[in-house]
Amino acid sequence: MYQRVKAYVEEQHMLEKKDRVIVGVSGGADSVCLLFVLTKLRDERQKSGDGTLEITAVHVHHGLRGDSADADERYVRKICDAWNVPLVVYHKNIRELAKCWNMSEEEAGRKARREAFLEVRNQYSDVPCDNAQYGDIQSHHAECANGRQESAQGFGKIALAHHRNDEAETVLFHLCRGTDVRGLGGIAPVSGFWIRPLLNIGRNEIESYLEKVGISYCTDETNAENVYARNKLRNQVIPQLEEINEQAVWHISRTAQSVRELWSYVDMQIEEYKKKVLQIEPQSCRKETNLATGAISLILNKNEYDKVPVPLKSYVIHRIICEAAGHEKDISAVHVQAVEELLNRQVGRKIDLPYAVTASRIYGGVKFEKKPVISTKMIDPNHLNDENIEDPEALFQFRIFERPPGMKAFPEKTYTKWFDYDIINNTVEIRHRQAGDVLAINKNGGTQRLKKYFINEKISREEREKVWLVADGHDIMWVVGHRQSQRYQITESTKKILEIHFCKGENYGRDSKSIS
Repeated sequence: MYQRVKAYVEEQHMLEKKDRVIVGVSGGADSVCLLFVLTKLRDERQKSGDGTLEITAVHVHHGLRGDSADADERYVRKICDAWNVPLVVYHKNIRELAKCWNMSEEEAGRKARREAFLEVRNQYSDVPCDNAQYGDIQSHHAECANGRQESAQGFGKIALAHHRNDEAETVLFHLCRGTDVRGLGGIAPVSGFWIRPLLNIGRNEIESYLEKVGISYCTDETNAENVYARNKLRNQVIPQLEEINEQAVWHISRTAQSVRELWSYVDMQIEEYKKKVLQIEPQSCRKETNLATGAISLILNKNEYDKVPVPLKSYVIHRIICEAAGHEKDISAVHVQAVEELLNRQVGRKIDLPYAVTASRIYGGVKFEKKPVISTKMIDPNHLNDENIEDPEALFQFRIFERPPGMKAFPEKTYTKWFDYDIINNTVEIRHRQAGDVLAINKNGGTQRLKKYFINEKISREEREKVWLVADGHDIMWVVGHRQSQRYQITESTKKILEIHFCKGENYGRDSKSIS
């Protein structure tokens, strides 16, 4: 198996002759096998003098499985010590992160691992191991294992242990959820600096190989629980498919590879047609298609769009929306369909798209613009200080301060609100509504889509566009003049407070007191 993996790494150009790689190691069979194979390749290169390979392992303790998770960490430390691999360990409270990020624990775990790998690749350097502290939900500090210090600045690649079964599960998952051609392409063996050396190997082969070379591994007991969709696919659906054809996983993976090859060609065609249908204003920004960073507006030329082959039309529109917004996340088939319908409507009609982008029907096509926002104010909590900060338009004032000793309550004010500074995850943004915005409506973490909140409060469509929001990503902290999120309320454990005052509260929002 080692020779097959080595050949696959070379075939996919995953590693250079002299390279450095970070390996995510959970302690399970897949990641242990990946680490072993890469250390074998490292030692082989060192012995032959044909290149070098520096390896650092990263282990993320999720804080979910008690003693089992602790045992996994101890095992990872043991094998890294035995194989002479520097190790960085993170401790994360995934349950709390899932609540803060408003996602499932499975998604939060995946995001936390990705952030840990990226932090090691881009930022981690020379942490004094004797005094290192485990990270928590706020700081996410790392610890060097085995008394080593490792600077991962400049690390080239991040190796993940996805294998053929993972790819089959991904394709099936996308099919069940709904997808386009890209979703059928499975998992790419190389995506920028992310590499997957085991992608052409099946799960059974990995376990058999470890048994053959006498290497043990940890088993996550939750993998046998059919709670998550992927576990159901792994434990129930795929075994039934293998009853139909024992090579089902191989065939699904091979099909995904064929789709990826096809998509690489289709992707080039989409880009060429996009360039033909797209006009950028002003002309000085013709190389800049992101409305957030340069162009004033993008115009889809209907005459040119009509020449686009039918199978590519929706993809061309999707790409234009993504480039206008500066994001691909949250841009879905619903938005593409809305633009397609707009092309067949009368001049003057307008629709709202994610990330404050509007699409307007004009003579000759559709114009994409950013909504006019008066002095959008971005406040990075890491750069706020204890002084008042005033917006150029004097719309909002901000203050951060330590909670005064003995203070148990704050006055109820419609246009001044206080927030728990320490639980803010992202950059605080003062803006208008965007697709995907949610509001925490009770102390148990229950949320409501902002759109539904507006409907329930009988706020007109016209007024919704004007309501100011204080947002932490898509989590709405405060609907100014209306309601404050329960998630960011001051509690007994609050240490630092963010105060926000809306300076032009008179004749704005409700006449009565806000619901807090």
